[in-house]
Amino acid sequence: MASNFDFLAADFPDLFQFAQRAENYAQSDPRSSCFWARYTLEQLVSWLYDNDTYLDRPRDTSLNSLIHERTFQENLNPPSLFHKIRLVQRLGNRAAHDSQPLDAREALQCLRELHHLLYWLARYYSPNGRNLGAVPFDPALLQPADRPQSTASQKRIEALEQELAAAQQERDRLETERRKLEADYARQVADRQQELASLKQRNRAVPDRHNYNEAETRKYQIDLLLREAGWNPNDPRAIEVAVSGMPTSTNPSGKGKIDYVLWGSDGRPLAIVEAKRASKDPKLGQQQAKLYADCLEAQYGQRPVIFYSNGYEHYIWDDLRYPPRAIAGFLSADELERIIFRRRQRKPLEIMQPNPEIAGRSYQITAIRSIAERFDRGHRKALLVMATGTGKTRTAIALIDLLQRANWVNRVLFLADRTALLTQAKRAIQKTMGEKVSVADLTRDQDAASAQIVLSTYPTILNRIDQTDSNGKRIFGSGCFDLVIVDEAHRSIYQKYRAIFEYFDSLLVGLTATPRDEVHRDTYAVFDLDPGLPTFAYELNEAIDDGYLVPPTGIDVPFKFLRRGIKYQELSPDEQTEYEARFADLETGEIPDQINAAALNQWLFNENTVDQALEVLMQQGLKVDQGDRLGKTIIFARNHQHAEYIVERFNSNYPHFRGQFAKVIDSKDGFAQTLLDEFSDPKKDLSIAVSVDMLDTGVDVPEVVNLVFFKPVYSLVKFNQMIGRGTRLRPDLFAPGDNKTAFLIFDLCSNFAYFAQPIKEVSPKLRDSLSARLVKIRLQLSQAIDSQAPDPQLADLQTNLLSELHQHVATMEPANFLVRRQARLVQEFTDRDRWNRLSREDVQTISDRLANLPNSQPTEPPQVKAFDELCLQIQLARLQALDRPFIALRDRLRDVASALETKRTIPQIQPHLSLIADIQEEAWWQDVTVTQIETVRQQLRSLATFIDREKQTILYTQFTDELMGEITEAHVPTVQSGFSREQYRKKVEAYIRAHQDHIAIAKLRRNIPLTPSDLIALEQMLFESPEVEGRDRFEQVYGADYSLPKFIRCLVGLDRQAAKEAFAEYLTAQRLNTGQIRFVEMIIDHLTQNGIMAPALLYEPPFTDLHQDGLDGLFGDDRADQIVAIVESINQNAEAA
Repeated sequence: MASNFDFLAADFPDLFQFAQRAENYAQSDPRSSCFWARYTLEQLVSWLYDNDTYLDRPRDTSLNSLIHERTFQENLNPPSLFHKIRLVQRLGNRAAHDSQPLDAREALQCLRELHHLLYWLARYYSPNGRNLGAVPFDPALLQPADRPQSTASQKRIEALEQELAAAQQERDRLETERRKLEADYARQVADRQQELASLKQRNRAVPDRHNYNEAETRKYQIDLLLREAGWNPNDPRAIEVAVSGMPTSTNPSGKGKIDYVLWGSDGRPLAIVEAKRASKDPKLGQQQAKLYADCLEAQYGQRPVIFYSNGYEHYIWDDLRYPPRAIAGFLSADELERIIFRRRQRKPLEIMQPNPEIAGRSYQITAIRSIAERFDRGHRKALLVMATGTGKTRTAIALIDLLQRANWVNRVLFLADRTALLTQAKRAIQKTMGEKVSVADLTRDQDAASAQIVLSTYPTILNRIDQTDSNGKRIFGSGCFDLVIVDEAHRSIYQKYRAIFEYFDSLLVGLTATPRDEVHRDTYAVFDLDPGLPTFAYELNEAIDDGYLVPPTGIDVPFKFLRRGIKYQELSPDEQTEYEARFADLETGEIPDQINAAALNQWLFNENTVDQALEVLMQQGLKVDQGDRLGKTIIFARNHQHAEYIVERFNSNYPHFRGQFAKVIDSKDGFAQTLLDEFSDPKKDLSIAVSVDMLDTGVDVPEVVNLVFFKPVYSLVKFNQMIGRGTRLRPDLFAPGDNKTAFLIFDLCSNFAYFAQPIKEVSPKLRDSLSARLVKIRLQLSQAIDSQAPDPQLADLQTNLLSELHQHVATMEPANFLVRRQARLVQEFTDRDRWNRLSREDVQTISDRLANLPNSQPTEPPQVKAFDELCLQIQLARLQALDRPFIALRDRLRDVASALETKRTIPQIQPHLSLIADIQEEAWWQDVTVTQIETVRQQLRSLATFIDREKQTILYTQFTDELMGEITEAHVPTVQSGFSREQYRKKVEAYIRAHQDHIAIAKLRRNIPLTPSDLIALEQMLFESPEVEGRDRFEQVYGADYSLPKFIRCLVGLDRQAAKEAFAEYLTAQRLNTGQIRFVEMIIDHLTQNGIMAPALLYEPPFTDLHQDGLDGLFGDDRADQIVAIVESINQNAEAA
């Protein structure tokens, strides 16, 4: 019987046999077919390494390592063959090790890709390869599944795999023995390899006409996305669906064929997919898809959702509600049915009322209404700025409740950066919404995926997005959630995790306590907002003024050591002796003049300083229980060791509390949540929480009345978040009727003074991963070499650098949702030749969009990659003649060599001891070349794992600290509102222009006098809108002495026709010359633009350009008075009667 692999039979009989087995099982037993396909791939790869001298066999000979080796990648032509290899490998692994079923469709795809790979092998490595014409894959040659599918189990496949592995080991053993017996074996191998290299060269000289079917690959990508959404793309009802009713201008027959139709359970269309060529912009399919949707709507009475895609870029268009938008994948049947359902059942949000039992404060209700109005206007993103303690979470819950009652939202994803915040949010949701909704924490709950409200940290959901169920459907598809809420939405979150928000096709709401003026413009851009203009803002000082938060009272505690450091000359003789013993250099005996204040509580812990600080807290901190007990207190420590030392000193000084009063609460403790629960309970003994970062933000404990800043803080945003731990109200805290009205902040590290300075804080740039940094520096180095004079050795180094960069991209997994976002770019740079012609723009694009993407290369230890980075930095500094950086980097490498030399007994290090010793000598670095450093990198990189990680020695001292002055009350420099008058004006003016159809504004534009009721309606419309933020805010910016109608007339201008009509009677009654007519037209132009006009302007340029005396000179007194009267009447109509 004919086979798709007959072209292999003569030159590769073993591979032909294995491939034929995969072919024979394709229809009847997909699991066995995929297994044999992978086994064939393994033998193919093994043959290549045995016979092609170009390939460098790695130490790790697993299939995964072999296919990722650089020379193996470079040898693949076209580069897309690698993705075919990965698909066969992946499906073969599933066949051998995964209980999920495989179907005939997947086996067929696996066989197609194997066919391409084996054709490529025969085309380039067989004697007749150059004459091998196109050999298309023919599914008709497969054996039909005319019998029940084989019941080959996963266990049987695993047993077969073991049998084949044992057989391979036996063949390898016999081959090794044969090599020992045959003296001329090496010569035979060399001759064969030389002949093969020549053969490959000759075959490559003939153009390869085989169709490796990139169009099919594009279709496969769309099909894969459909399967991930739960659709069967091979369903005959879904493919090439004929429709009628198309415009005859595009097709005289009025008929067309839709690429895909996704049908609902009721037989009506839910969506259509228009597929364009990969080389085409998918937007070119938008109008065609709309016309198809029109046809289906006419036929079935239901308008389908529209998708159009080219396999790389995808768009969704629910044209009854929203404009088109990019999307990461297709939607499932349930998700599409929700869209169709909402078209009929979704209520306007303007008629919905927030539940006051969940969030009943006026500003919370205004915040929800602000978002509702924005969503009603067709926007899909909103940002709330609300001070810590004002109830962001409750506001978000009330928003969820409102959107669910309005049938806008069913499933919600709530994201936070720490598990403690998820626990807090989950409890709040369960408390306020009860059993109306199911809630689950993705970091803990097993069945979280099916809950209505899913809570997750960013890394957790990021790692779960690519997961599929047993049918290959994504558990968290693009349309899984209707609303995503981002807690503490700030720039670093969007820099690291923006891909999450771009993946889920949902409404997006950000919550942040960061003052609006401190929110980075990039964050506003994520929410499609202008900088400084969140959807709603309610900030710290405003909340304090309104009585919803309590203000802080600052206490400055100026300990000398924490402010000035420890100076040797200021110590007592006994302390100087201890100082000498602790800090003297072991080799020279020298002692430093002082220990900088930055060392305190970093690696140097002074007992007396901590003891005195605790004494200040215990004596001056706010008390509860009639003054007998210190109120709830958070001490912000510098690091974990510092936190533990504080608790150790507290227990030593106050043993009667039995170790129950003060405890460390940070993320190092797996039971930190239980400690936090204990601290949150007013009845529990735990009253002092010593925290490292964990309690800085987001934790709600209203009983906190003391904060101790035992560390310096350099972020103004974080400083305010930390202050927010104490701002919450607590009625009856001290006694019945004696409420919490303030709280204390003990500043031990000059934070008040630091933030009182006029410092413009710079947003720190997120640090790239080590892998991304390697990509970027290799790019820099490759381009720096390009600018040098020709040098064969440098040229070789550049080639290797570009090959490593190519490998980084070529090994990216197309199915990974992060990679898919850059799929077109990834495909472009999968071609090795593309790296030989990089422009400056290319380098920037690769750095920005590809460097941080994950790939499937075997993971290397971070020490090895760090060593690579150091050597590459040295090479770049050498090439660019940067002497100072070069010297600093050189010394770091010499330190590494010195550390390696101390490990001379390790067998792997011994062969390199000579080079290790040379590197440490000054002479070796004289006139050192870039290629010499490359040799060092290659020879020593694998040894970096033997170097012990340096640890800073922790020292404990007992020097006597003292206060530099009195403990005094100090101003707490909290962030002000950050209110921008300029941005406020823009927002108000944009709002007014957007409402020109309001009856009062329309009258003002048309020169119709306003009635008192018009003015009332105008004020109500304006001052009750969230954009204007009330009359007080408006008057703060525009002043109290204003005329609202005139203000609006000036803003929207006068309708040109109305202005002409005002002058019509005058123009008809007068006989005017061309100059006079032009003068009147200029008045009309001014009124159209500015709404009103001061008559004095008629005597200034540009009016004096027509006559030096302006109005009077051109018209005379009587006519001039008539014109002034008309202008004044127009101005008067911009007032209420």
